[in-house]
Amino acid sequence: MAALRLPRAPTTAALAAGVPHRFPAPEGEPPPPRGPNRAHLNALLTSYGRRGRLRDAQLLFDQMPSRDVISWTALLTAYADGGDFASARLVFDDMPRRNAPSWNALLSVYLRAARPRAAHALFYKMPAKNAVSYGAIISGLAKAEMLRLAELVYEEMPWQWRDPVGSNALMAGYLRVGELAMALRVFEGMTVRDVISWSAMVDGLCKHGSVSEARRVFDAMPERNVVSWTSMIRGYVKRGMCRDGLLLFLNMRREGVQVNTTTLSVALDACAAASLAREGIQIHNLIISMGFELDIFLGDSIIIMYSRFGWMVDAKRAFDCMQQKDIVSWNSLITGYVQHDMVEEAHVLFKLMHQKDAVSWTSMVVGFANRGWMRESVELFEQMPVKDEVAWTAIISSFITNGDYLSAVRWFCRMSQEGCKPNTIAFSCLLSALASLAMLNQGRQAHAYSINMGWVFDSAVHTSLVSMYAKCGRLAEAHHVFSSISNPSLIAINSMITAFVQHGFVEDALKLFTKMQNAGYKPNHVTFLGILTGCARAGFVQQGYNYFESMRPVYGVEPNPEHYTCMVDLLGRAGLLAEALEMINSMPQNDHSDAWAALLSASSLHSNLAFAKIAAQKLLEKDPYDATAYTVLSRMFSSAGMEDEEMLKVVQLSNLASKRPVSWKKLNCMRRRLPPGPPRWPIFGNLLQLSPLPHKDFARFCTKYGPLVYLRLGTIDAITTDDPEVIREILIRQDEVFASRPRTLAAVHLAYGCGDVALAPLGPNWKRMRRVCMEHLLTTKRLESFAAHRALEAEHLCQFVWAKAQSGKPVNLREVLGAFSMNNVTRMLLGKQYFGLQSAGPGEAMEFMHITHELFWLLGLIYLGDYLPAWRWLDPYGCEKKMREVEKKVDDFHQKIIDEHRKAREAKKSASLDDDNKEDMDFVDVLLSLPGENGKEHMDDVEIKALMQDMIAAATDTSSVTNEWVMAEVIKNPRVLRKIQEELDGVVGRGRMVAESDLGQLTYLRCVVRESFRMHPAGPFLIPHESLKPTTIMGYDIPAQTRIFINTHALGRNTRIWDDVDEFRPERHLPAAAAGGRVEISHLPDFKILPFSAGKRKCPGAPLGVILVLMALARLFHCFDWSPPDGLRPDDIDTQEVYGMTMPKAKPLVAVATPRLPPQMYGRHGKQV
Repeated sequence: MAALRLPRAPTTAALAAGVPHRFPAPEGEPPPPRGPNRAHLNALLTSYGRRGRLRDAQLLFDQMPSRDVISWTALLTAYADGGDFASARLVFDDMPRRNAPSWNALLSVYLRAARPRAAHALFYKMPAKNAVSYGAIISGLAKAEMLRLAELVYEEMPWQWRDPVGSNALMAGYLRVGELAMALRVFEGMTVRDVISWSAMVDGLCKHGSVSEARRVFDAMPERNVVSWTSMIRGYVKRGMCRDGLLLFLNMRREGVQVNTTTLSVALDACAAASLAREGIQIHNLIISMGFELDIFLGDSIIIMYSRFGWMVDAKRAFDCMQQKDIVSWNSLITGYVQHDMVEEAHVLFKLMHQKDAVSWTSMVVGFANRGWMRESVELFEQMPVKDEVAWTAIISSFITNGDYLSAVRWFCRMSQEGCKPNTIAFSCLLSALASLAMLNQGRQAHAYSINMGWVFDSAVHTSLVSMYAKCGRLAEAHHVFSSISNPSLIAINSMITAFVQHGFVEDALKLFTKMQNAGYKPNHVTFLGILTGCARAGFVQQGYNYFESMRPVYGVEPNPEHYTCMVDLLGRAGLLAEALEMINSMPQNDHSDAWAALLSASSLHSNLAFAKIAAQKLLEKDPYDATAYTVLSRMFSSAGMEDEEMLKVVQLSNLASKRPVSWKKLNCMRRRLPPGPPRWPIFGNLLQLSPLPHKDFARFCTKYGPLVYLRLGTIDAITTDDPEVIREILIRQDEVFASRPRTLAAVHLAYGCGDVALAPLGPNWKRMRRVCMEHLLTTKRLESFAAHRALEAEHLCQFVWAKAQSGKPVNLREVLGAFSMNNVTRMLLGKQYFGLQSAGPGEAMEFMHITHELFWLLGLIYLGDYLPAWRWLDPYGCEKKMREVEKKVDDFHQKIIDEHRKAREAKKSASLDDDNKEDMDFVDVLLSLPGENGKEHMDDVEIKALMQDMIAAATDTSSVTNEWVMAEVIKNPRVLRKIQEELDGVVGRGRMVAESDLGQLTYLRCVVRESFRMHPAGPFLIPHESLKPTTIMGYDIPAQTRIFINTHALGRNTRIWDDVDEFRPERHLPAAAAGGRVEISHLPDFKILPFSAGKRKCPGAPLGVILVLMALARLFHCFDWSPPDGLRPDDIDTQEVYGMTMPKAKPLVAVATPRLPPQMYGRHGKQV
């Protein structure tokens, strides 16, 4: 290291001659004597160093006439204390002579510079070491957690120096890293212990949770000071043993130990944590009587304590009495105001703050959110100068608290995008939001992302993952996450028990409960709520009763009304109605509505009118307009053949207490005999019971409640069915009542204001538009005129597949079948094709197909805005915004086509060509030539676009989806493929291609298509119907404007009418061809399948759809053998569906085609479709 160049010192003669010394003495010290005095100059040099006046210290050192080792050490120490470690080392290197203090000073330089290894090396270079040297290096190594080196130095330390300095340093190091056993070993081995040794041991043990061991050491102390007392009290408080801490504080006072502000602050914290208001007031009075001023620590503790008690006036008074306040003082009072919903007071205080930190801002953000003022909360959040992960987590949690789960997900994403790493609480909030939205895929992505990021999950995250997977219906994944937790918390265990119960695995829930008991967990009220609910659902009466009886005596858990309600439900379901009533009467407060409602439900289940009267009367006493009580009583009185007057007596008797009369009008309104259905939530009805696959939920309801099920979807009455008899009643016998459509937001946005044929409500406009379709577009004559075009497209289809077969590449059947359907429809509608030779270009087609997929997805949604009007205004998921976007895309696409046709018509007129020959016109040309309504010369563009959309979207998507499903099931079942080809060879032979005239003779192929429609209907539901007026079905009342969901997916898998519903067996449809008749693709009189609906709303394009489906399939099966791609077996073909208005395969079907006809049969080889 280079030597420090020091200025030459002035001569002694110069100083003796009276050269004035220009360094004033520090305040409070006498001026230096005239002339040289090295001892005084050394003292002055040391004083400068302690005050950080390094420049003055250096100048004084430079002008000293002579310097000794003390002078050099003082300058070295000054630089070390000032943090200028480089200069300190230079001074040390230039020292002419060094002593132990000099070496110790340099040793402290390295330790302060966080260079413990360099300090350790220097220590062993020291020519002489003293107790200070050993104590400094041991303490420094211990602070750096280099305890092994510290232990080695300690072992080398002479015995006379070890205690207490060296031992205290080593013990403190072990305590710092939590090595309690090693710290105790050092402590127990000390021959001399001072008060620092004892106090450090007590404090260290308390900080690491060993309160009992700390108390043992504390009781053995020969002498205790205020530090040791305070440490022991703080240890109790931090472990939640606040009463023990206060008892120790009382003993401290009795022994006459003088308390300080730290002790009093800890005692106040104990009162706040244990809600001991009387003791807290006493300690506050003690502070006043002892004359303590409210410094920052005491003042903050008093504010926090009074805030915990909710005494905000006293907290504010203590705040005003504080002479000095730090930011913690302000934040404590603001947080107290927010916690007690005094947001206005908190905001006033917040605006008065000169300096605000993240806690200040976050507290106000949370305060506004708790009031439901999310706009103000977001505005305040945006003003934050620095947003840490706590602030982000607070705003995300606030959205969840206010039920805006989608915004919570968006803000979590924004948090990551702005570079703030989410903490585990934020991630738990994200999982909670995704679970509430039933966004399973996004939940899986979040789980995978967190694993890839290497996050260490705590118990809260694991619990959130378990809850998320369980709420999304994935119990196996929830259990997998739970099983991966090495030491699950009670909250995680409760979540898993609840998940088991919700999914019907009650025995697994009980096993987990037993397992947690054996592992030493203590169940709480949530645990028992899950267990009792499970026992009620499974009918485990004795087990449930035993669990309930053991709650208080065995586990110390006091049953609350929810537990009693579970027991009433358990006993009631088992028919033990008297015992259930006795259980209610044993409740501390037996006016709990849920318990009486459970008894009423059980009474209805077992048709026990006596108990039903009791339960209903109790319910009506609390709420005279309880719809459930009226409905159940009415049904039971009616079933028992009793008169209405008897029911009115019960109702009037129940209203004596409230003095609120009930009119017959209100009573009759409540007495509708609705179909059975699942229990309903207030406001939401059954909406909360629907998953992302509502057709499966509806099927489950029909299995449980019968062929006709009533649902309340928000504000809308609805029924669903999967029964042929009920469907026939709706579509045929009462067609006039149920032929209308609901006016949904999707239909308004995506069907030109419900102006098309498919989605329009019943009325003059619908009749006119349907007449246009049937008389001008879909007539038999017009369909036959396009037969040549369909044959040409079939030829192109086979040529394309043949070319793929020759190249050895598999065929993406979704693409080729979609192109086939698209070209056929657009040839008829637009006069051009989009794929293959002479096409208009696939770019425009791909754009339209993408729009079609979005359109069908939106039309298939059960959009909450249709069922909860307030939800439309919120639009939390952005569905209506998406509808508007797709609406514009669809309209632009259709308008472009209309404009092209108008230009072409104008060009024909300019050339004097005849454009009135409708037989040569495509559909758009025909529509442009038709007169409009009310004397208009032409149809409006909106009407033309609405019809275009129906024709293109419906014919394209449904046909291609059906064809893909048939191909998938046939390739999956080679036996069926062989039978199809045997039939084709018998009817057509191998010397020509299949023609449309052959399709009526292909009985087995028609059975195959019909079987595919059974297993995989084009859509999960028929387009919903709506009743125009009140009516009855099966004796049940159906109100006007009831929405009807006919579940075609469940109809084809209804075990009451089909056997082996999961087996693809076309032969089951062959009896329909009795007496040599043809198998119809459409519905038969038995209504067992409904590919095109029936009645007034039957699909007008059904004949065209049948032709397109049969023609494509017949050509593909006749021309080619089919097998899965290499490496797959037929059974490996995936048949998973995607929910929407249509239900395509989740993955496109890819298969290998092998030509089975002579090569010349494939026409022009290799040409693309």
